[in-house]
This record gives sequence, C-alpha cells and structure tokens, in this order.
Amino acid sequence: MSHPSTAAVLPGARTRTKTRTNLAGLTMRRVVTTAAAAVLAATTSLSAALPTHAAWRDNTRTLSAERTWQIARTHGIWMFGDSITAADSPDLAGLLRPTGRVLAVDATPGIPTEPAVDQLLERLRSGPPRRLVMALGTNDSDARVVSRQIARVMSAVPATTTVYWVNIWKYRWLNRGTEGDRAATAAINAAIGRADRGHPNLQTVDWWATVESDPHRYLRDGVHTLPAGRAARNHLIVSAVHGQGQPARH
Repeated sequence: MSHPSTAAVLPGARTRTKTRTNLAGLTMRRVVTTAAAAVLAATTSLSAALPTHAAWRDNTRTLSAERTWQIARTHGIWMFGDSITAADSPDLAGLLRPTGRVLAVDATPGIPTEPAVDQLLERLRSGPPRRLVMALGTNDSDARVVSRQIARVMSAVPATTTVYWVNIWKYRWLNRGTEGDRAATAAINAAIGRADRGHPNLQTVDWWATVESDPHRYLRDGVHTLPAGRAARNHLIVSAVHGQGQPARH
C-alpha cells in the first residue's frame, strides 16, 4: 500500500526517505523535505505565539514500515499522533515488546486531528486493527472539530476494534498569547469524554490527570514530555491496552 508524502514540497526542495530502527527493532520511515527547517525557523521568528500546528506539512513524518502495519493489525497496536508520539513511541515500542505486541506508528509534529484521521481512514482500507491508539488533539483549538473527527473514527472502525484516545494537557508557558490553551484543553477533553461514554469500544487514556498533578515534572514546555513524562504517558497507554483485549497466556 503506497502513501503520499505529508511533507509539502517547496520550490527547489528535494524530498527524501530515511530509515531507522526503534527500540523494538522495528524499521520506520521518516519523510523529510529539504529546506523545511529553514522555513519553520523563519516563520517562528515572526511570532512566538504561532499555533503549534503551523506548517505541520513541512515537518518530519514518522511512519512505520508497511510490514509492521500488517503485523500490528492482529498482533499489536496502531498509533496515530503528533510530536509527542513521534518522540515517545520508540520507548513505548520497547515496553510492548516483552508482551509480544508490535507497535505501528504514524506521527507528524504539529498535525491537527482532522488530517491525522484522514491518514487513518486511508490506512483502514487494508483492514482494521484490533487495537488503535489515537494521541491527538493537542494541535487543535476547536473542540467541535475534534468531536467530529472522533465520530469519523468510530464510524470507520468495527466494534471489534478498541480505540484508546489519549486526552491532552496543554499550557505553553514558554510562549506568549497562549491564555486560551487551558480553555481549549478543557473543551477538547470534554469532547473525548463524551465520545467515550457514547461508544463501548472507545476508552480514554487520562494523560491530563497525570500531568495536572505536577506539570513541571512531566513537561518541558507545557506540551512536550520530559523523561518522567514520557515514562508516565507510555505506562498509561500500556496499562490501558493490557486492560482490554489482552490475549490469553498459556
């Protein structure tokens, strides 16, 4: 199954694909656009208050190899996310490895929920997974949009797919003009909670409650994880997945 690059190709830019191996020994592809970093740096210098999803199409997309997706459909987890997932997923794959589960990842820094769901729906054409982790919403400001995207996901997957939606904690204390982060976080998490109550195969992973207890312990900038946050977030995901749909051990 082929996938279009999510990186916008700029005039004179060159697109290339790199491979790397995560801690679980899984080959992953990274789609890179030359000159994207320069564009982001120039844009960011104009305003420190730009939304975190600005120019997300120019960012590096972490994408597992096709064979990994095939294995993870029945013997692991599909995961869609943003920069937090891109940074934390290698350690998560390592935690899952002793359980015999494979992690397949599609993560782009700054990506809002809607285009990430578009990518999921494209992936679902080859068949649904048993377990799906959606770690999205941080790069959204409108809870109504997130609510619609959750509905799209739940309409697209069968009842045999368990969806684990990681809720958000966002207050970018290093930036100006982010007073709306708390209100957006509350509204988006409420939308996730309502969807959870309306779908028996949807489970909220409550990242917000963990971070709220001590934000500076878990986050370096009000969004992205410190080592303690990475460990805690991955533990929440593993615990949620082990709580539902765990294969019998003999």
